[in-house]
Amino acid sequence: MTARRRDAALEALIDKKAGSSTDNTGVLNLELIIVFLACLFSFAAVLISLLFFLRYKKIFFFHVLLILFSFFLLSTNNLYAIIYSPITERTILCVFGAFLTLFFSYGIINFTFDLIQISSSASIRKFTTLYSLAVFLFAIIMIFIPLPEKPALILNILGIWIPTAFSLLISIIFHKRIDTGVFRKEKWIFVFLALLNLVLSFILKSVPFIFIISISILIYHIFYKFYFSSPISKTEKNLTEDFIKDFSITKREQEIIIALLDGKSNKELAETLFVSEKTIESHLANIYRKVGVKNRLELFSRLKNN
Repeated sequence: MTARRRDAALEALIDKKAGSSTDNTGVLNLELIIVFLACLFSFAAVLISLLFFLRYKKIFFFHVLLILFSFFLLSTNNLYAIIYSPITERTILCVFGAFLTLFFSYGIINFTFDLIQISSSASIRKFTTLYSLAVFLFAIIMIFIPLPEKPALILNILGIWIPTAFSLLISIIFHKRIDTGVFRKEKWIFVFLALLNLVLSFILKSVPFIFIISISILIYHIFYKFYFSSPISKTEKNLTEDFIKDFSITKREQEIIIALLDGKSNKELAETLFVSEKTIESHLANIYRKVGVKNRLELFSRLKNN
């Protein structure tokens, strides 16, 4: 009787271990899928942000590009760790951490300053640049010194956690300064996702990568909104009469706006209308002043909502 009980207990233990192994495999597969998607989505979002930056020449998109590229680096590193094994060689860890923290810390803080409309020449921007460079140099120096024993943790604190916390704090304190321009809704989604990620990262291991996927989808949304979605209701490429009357838009300015909606650059506009680029810039300045916007993206938003 005792032998039977012992055998039954042994079988139950074996079944339990087998079930535990199956559960671990399932969790591992799910994590692999999530990290792979984060890697794929973030890479696509990097390309989209690069397209925006090259098209509109706005430093805002460059800062977004740096954040997304750091997400791609982070996702790639974790994908490698799941498939093979975590990188433990100190030199590789420090070099990887140096570039990751440089891109992320510089991007996230300046992105926040863009949201609250801090001047590009403000002293505080120079300070944050120096901070990012200091973290980068510190990571390089750690290659040659034995301490600290866990460089990845230190770099995460200095280059990711502190800049993220600072950015969130600044966004909350100066939330009224976040403009009501073209990305008004999207900007608040960014802040909400950042807060959500900060809270859930203490609970679920894969949340940062779900956050990366969410941010990437948000980038797709913006891309679709301004590249494929019709900015205004047009009939035979004419602006609405109300818009023309409300803002006193001249015939030449109408031509320029319609050309902008077709995606033409300043140089293409000049060639199309047989004028100089300076003349186009002067017309654009007048249009922006009349409509009360800062750039063509905000102009598109105003046209769509008019």
